[in-house]
Amino acid sequence: MKANEYFSEITSNSANILNQLEPWNKIREMDIKHEWIVDRLIPKEAITVLFGKGGIGKTWLMMDIAKSIGGGIDYLGYRTQQTPIVFVDFENPLSVLNTRTQRLGEAEGVHFWRMGNEFKPPMLDSPEWEGYKNLPAGAVLIFDTLRASQSGDENDSRAMAKVMNRMKELRDFGFTIILLHHTAKNTDNVSKGSTAIVDLADHILGLTMVRVKENGQDVVDDGIEGFDTELVYYFGNYQKTRFEPHGIHLVLNPERGFDLAPDPEEETLKKMQQILQDSGPLLKTAFTIECNGLGLGIKKLRNLVGRGVGKFWNIEAGGTKNAQLVTAIEFGTLATPKGSEKLPNCPEEELEPNPQESFVI
Repeated sequence: MKANEYFSEITSNSANILNQLEPWNKIREMDIKHEWIVDRLIPKEAITVLFGKGGIGKTWLMMDIAKSIGGGIDYLGYRTQQTPIVFVDFENPLSVLNTRTQRLGEAEGVHFWRMGNEFKPPMLDSPEWEGYKNLPAGAVLIFDTLRASQSGDENDSRAMAKVMNRMKELRDFGFTIILLHHTAKNTDNVSKGSTAIVDLADHILGLTMVRVKENGQDVVDDGIEGFDTELVYYFGNYQKTRFEPHGIHLVLNPERGFDLAPDPEEETLKKMQQILQDSGPLLKTAFTIECNGLGLGIKKLRNLVGRGVGKFWNIEAGGTKNAQLVTAIEFGTLATPKGSEKLPNCPEEELEPNPQESFVI
C-alpha cells in the first residue's frame, strides 16, 4: 500500500486517527533519560548550532571535540559518549585539515567527507540529501558550514526551514547534528540569518571572545580579527537551549587548539561554595538568597548556581515538587561533571537568563 493510500485509510474516521496517536499518560510513563555526547555541552540526538565569527576557531574546536568523541575520551574533563563521527566539510582545503590533524594528533572513529573528495557530500537542499540517512546509525554529523552546505539564502525563512526540517528528520533517525554557522553582521553573539535557524534548532552554542569585564559582566570583544593567545574565549549557550544551559571558558593554544581557562567567576564561585559549606545543604532558592550578601543581583546569582554544578556543588531532587537540594563539594576536589539524568532541570520560573543568554525550555 502506498503511503498516501495508507494515510487516506487511517484518516477516514476519527477513531482510526486516535488509535494511531500517543496518549498523554503513555508518554508520561516512558522511562527516557536524556543523554549527552559531550557532558552538558553537546546533547545526543539533537540539532546543535555552533556559531562564531569567521576565523575564530569553530572548525578547530569541533575537530578537537570530534577527536575526543570518536575515541571515547574526556574533552577537557567532560565525559564523552564514544560515537562515530562524520565531519562533512564544505569549506576547508585539504591543506588546512592536514595541518590541524597533525597538530591534534591521531584520532579514531572520525571520518571526513570533503567537497574535494571524488565522492562529494550532497547539499542539504538537494534531492540526494537522504543519502545521509545511510551513514552509521547514531553517528554525529558535523556540517561545516551551514551556509556552504546548502544553496539557499540563509536570510530566507522558507529556505532555512526546509534545511532545518531535514536536519530534524536526520535527528529523528538517531543522528546527532552539529551545524557550524557564522555570526550576524556587526555582532559577535548572535547567529547569522533567518530566525528559522534558531527556532528549529534544539541547542545554540557560541564561540566568542571575552577580554574584559564591565560591571561584573563578561564583555564580548568583537574588534579583534583572527586568533589571539591573550584572550579568553567563551564556549557555551546563547539564545536558546531545550536542555541544561552550560558554558566554559577557553584559551588558545597554537600548538593544539583550545585549552580550558579559569572561569572568570572562579573567586565568586568559591565564596558561594564556602557559604554552602558553612550552612550545610540548602534548597536552591534558599542558597541563592543566602548568597545575596556578595553584592550580586538575583539573576546573576541564579546563573552562577548553575555554573558551579559539578565543580563546587551538586544539585539533586529535594523530595518535594520541583525542589532542588544543593550540596557543597569539598574544596580541593574537582568532580567530574554530572550526567543530565542526575541534574533535574530547574522549574521554568528559576531559569532566568543572564544578559548574554536566553533559553527555551
